[in-house]
Amino acid sequence: MAIRLGFVGLSSQGWASSMLAPPLLQAPLKSTYTLAAVSTTNANSAAASAEKYSELAKHPVKPYHGSTATIAADPELDFIAVAVKAPEHKTAVTPIIEAGKNFFIEWPAGKNLQETTEMAEAARRKGLRTLVGTQCRQSPTVQKIKEIAESGQIGRILSSSIIARSPNPPPYIWGPKISEGTTFTADAEQDTTLLDIVGGHFLEGFTHALGPFTSVTSTLAVQYPTAEVVDASGNPTGKTIPQTGANQVAFTGTLASGAVASIHWRGGVSAEGGKAGSPFVWVIDGEKGSIRVENDVPAGAYIHIYEPDLYLNEEKVEVSQDGQTNTGRAWAEYAKGDAGNFPTLEDAVKLKQLLEAIKTSARDGKRVDL
Repeated sequence: MAIRLGFVGLSSQGWASSMLAPPLLQAPLKSTYTLAAVSTTNANSAAASAEKYSELAKHPVKPYHGSTATIAADPELDFIAVAVKAPEHKTAVTPIIEAGKNFFIEWPAGKNLQETTEMAEAARRKGLRTLVGTQCRQSPTVQKIKEIAESGQIGRILSSSIIARSPNPPPYIWGPKISEGTTFTADAEQDTTLLDIVGGHFLEGFTHALGPFTSVTSTLAVQYPTAEVVDASGNPTGKTIPQTGANQVAFTGTLASGAVASIHWRGGVSAEGGKAGSPFVWVIDGEKGSIRVENDVPAGAYIHIYEPDLYLNEEKVEVSQDGQTNTGRAWAEYAKGDAGNFPTLEDAVKLKQLLEAIKTSARDGKRVDL
């Protein structure tokens, strides 16, 4: 029987409509999940969304709006997906947990470690199954790296070095310009910074492949303390806002395996530069060989979206693709039940602890052990 799904935050445009929901409406997942209801902030947007997805799904999709308590109370739904702004995650998820419904929540799964921990504990008390949308773990390249590392092909892992660039094209975030609809990303307290969002998506896949960190030493730099607010087309609005989120994130650390890791995320730069700008380079050295992962497209650092090239020693490795997106692969893994390989809220708590350690190290100027 198909999993009957309700989707909170699924409007006519945005991340949920472009990246999260489409796999549910396409083969092979359209026989696994049935999109049965949507919920948005108001009645008009809910009606528009329900009309759109009724047409796409080829069956009626019910509209809900306002508090998620209404969609959570629908007895015909087995599972609720939540994709709203991070500061609103806990408010949206709490009624779903109280209703005893299994759920998906897009990363960052709460605006801070406390919220994520509280949601995870509440879900655990209810015995609920959770899925967190980090996407990177599902990357075929990340899975291949894990396979190579664990097989011993390159011997004991000695180090992992990453240089990555987060460009500042529309939507403008984490740079000298901020889009009107994403101004909350400038506030470090909202946990939607470059480190929290891009770093979080990536580090969940990184630690899945190479294992957890045992210590970190970091530097976070705010090079644009004031950001210019622009419209959707990048035109100035005449407004500026303070920016407390770091646009340069650099840290080193040790992994449980004993390997040394070095990561530098560079933000606040344009999309220009191509290969010279090194959008994404990841080198893993072992005692008997090396892995190199790279992507030269402007947003190539977002490997949870854009699949990079993988080289084992001097040979390019053709990574098997199944035609799915990483989001689609996550939905498929969740449907397998206990046999599935997907990140949960428990994993999200561990990831938040790592991010907090990076922030603490930068603030206090010292190494933080995990």
